[in-house]
Amino acid sequence: MVRKTHTYTINTSINFKNQLIEYSRNFSCFCFLDDNLHSDNSFDFLLAFNVKKDLNFTSNPFEELEKFLKINQDWVFGYLSYDLKNNIENLDSQNLDYHNFPKFHFFIPEFIIKVKSETVDFLCNSIHSKKDIDEMFNHICSLDLSKKSIPSVHVKSRISKPEYIDTIKSIKQHLQMGDIYEVNYCQEFYVDNLDLDPFSVFLQLNKMSPSPFASLYRINNHFCMCSSPERYLKKEGKRIFSQPIKGTIKRSSDDTLDLKNQKYLLGSDKDFSENVMIVDLVRNDLSKIATSNSVQVDELATLYSYQDVHHLISTISCDLREDKTFIDVIKATFPMGSMTGAPKIKSMQLIEKYEKTLRGLYSGSIGYINPEKDFDFNVVIRSIFFNTQSNYLSFMVGGAITIESDPEMEYEECLVKAKSIFKLLNK
Repeated sequence: MVRKTHTYTINTSINFKNQLIEYSRNFSCFCFLDDNLHSDNSFDFLLAFNVKKDLNFTSNPFEELEKFLKINQDWVFGYLSYDLKNNIENLDSQNLDYHNFPKFHFFIPEFIIKVKSETVDFLCNSIHSKKDIDEMFNHICSLDLSKKSIPSVHVKSRISKPEYIDTIKSIKQHLQMGDIYEVNYCQEFYVDNLDLDPFSVFLQLNKMSPSPFASLYRINNHFCMCSSPERYLKKEGKRIFSQPIKGTIKRSSDDTLDLKNQKYLLGSDKDFSENVMIVDLVRNDLSKIATSNSVQVDELATLYSYQDVHHLISTISCDLREDKTFIDVIKATFPMGSMTGAPKIKSMQLIEKYEKTLRGLYSGSIGYINPEKDFDFNVVIRSIFFNTQSNYLSFMVGGAITIESDPEMEYEECLVKAKSIFKLLNK
């Protein structure tokens, strides 16, 4: 479908961003994406809403999604949950699912509002007149935030610290035996029976921890409030990019100490080796859908700094073969290596064995596909999940476990990664 574009100018994008999130309260399904001025996207943030068509999980999700994309030459937004691995490989999941997100969801919105600097573009179909869009724009600009306070709560852990340390010791036995080289092990934190406003939570989280792949996704009573620093996959023209994170250290308000932490991370053999292992895994995944000799490492373990942490990020790219579709790319690369380990299948088997919670949308991906079949998808980490029906809130956090991992330090790294979430909920 060819969309009409109506363009407006605003004085400040921050105010309009808040008003756009306020406006999204009116819809039972939407996708809000925000790069927080970190990247060179064609938009700073956008809202896709008013579902025209959607696709929920079926027994043949990838086949159905491929049909959906072929039939509808339009913008498509959606997510992939981690447990779609079971539809790609011969795997299963038996862990308890406490937040019950649908396994995947994709939709075509009636409206897309894209913002770049002080320019606002409304993308809609031709049945909507300029007067209709003028009224919508003016209504959004008139909104006041119905910001609600976030209660201070007691966050519980699905496993205790001693249990976590014992699990890391068990995982290290697999490493010593050569079953795996690296595995991403995660734990869940949660709050029961919580009365919470997800919109206010996202506004605060996005302010406290502005990240390049932030998103707020709603499907009925399920909310994902995501503050992710990591890209899963991006396609521009024929080029595919992946940017895995491996290597983390906390930031310090003391400039001298912060610089010392940066130098430590850049000089850490353990973190560098973690990063290189995942780069090799991604190179192997991309080679399945790449043209001959086109896979390359553009950045290797480069330092990126965010609100609470410094990360080592690598960029791997390739040219996509002409006969390969979006579905082929996903099947070759999902779940992303940074959230599984190497070798990937054995790592995923051990994840099921040692983790206590079904991951669901955590370590899955949220993003979009445009009419030209370019796309951009994040890695769902640093995220809060909330079910407004069960009033259950949870978040997961983890890290790469290698033969050199110190269990105590790995536990502390988990807390560092979730610092903004703990601060938001515990005050």
